Amino acid sequence: MRRKWIWWAGGAVLAVLVSFITVMYWFDPARRTTEPEFSGLSRTVTGNMLISQSDPPVRMTFDERFRHIGGQKFVLYGTADVEQHFFVEEHPDGTLKSFVWIQFEGFLPDNDYTYDYSSSPLRQQIGPFDFFTDTAAGASNRFLRLGWPGTDGYLARKFAADKGYTMPADYAYARLVHIPDDASRKELLIIFMEDLAPTGWTGESLREGGEHEGRWPEIEAAHLDRIKRVMSLSSPG
Repeated sequence: MRRKWIWWAGGAVLAVLVSFITVMYWFDPARRTTEPEFSGLSRTVTGNMLISQSDPPVRMTFDERFRHIGGQKFVLYGTADVEQHFFVEEHPDGTLKSFVWIQFEGFLPDNDYTYDYSSSPLRQQIGPFDFFTDTAAGASNRFLRLGWPGTDGYLARKFAADKGYTMPADYAYARLVHIPDDASRKELLIIFMEDLAPTGWTGESLREGGEHEGRWPEIEAAHLDRIKRVMSLSSPG
């Protein structure tokens, strides 16, 4: 009798789990993200300079220590066209010191969504471009190392992993977003991640409530300052 009860309980748990996964799958917009394509990209790169002729027109130039490792395009969540490009800076041993993920994104004509970053706490000006800015002390997820499948973050990290790069375990993170016009249906997104290992701090310890949270403003300021020193933006001439 006890064995039958165990089998029944196990079956019930399995049924609930399958139902939960099924519901998660059907309601997860990430399942509508397309497979990335690596050719036919709209932006061009020469050395450490990326040029976009539209949405927005911009020339991005990186310090000589940064190297372009490629780009990709896909439809995100079935709602927006995305083109990503990636620049990396390495430690002397070849591991990842800085990871720059550049994303040109625009909603598809079949929806009326808009971007709104008015709640972002910071603003940055780089050349003629203004950016809504968020920062964080980050730590890689031990279980979902690449993030949630089908998200733009997952595809960015997977691209880097396929090139042989592993994200730092702990990092300073900044997200900069430029909205090029009042329609707010297109955005230029720049994610800049920098390894915290040389500082001796961990992402967890620098977060609110962490052992060293008082040091975060200093590290945040240094991170934002470095972004402006190693990356310049201008209008393409």
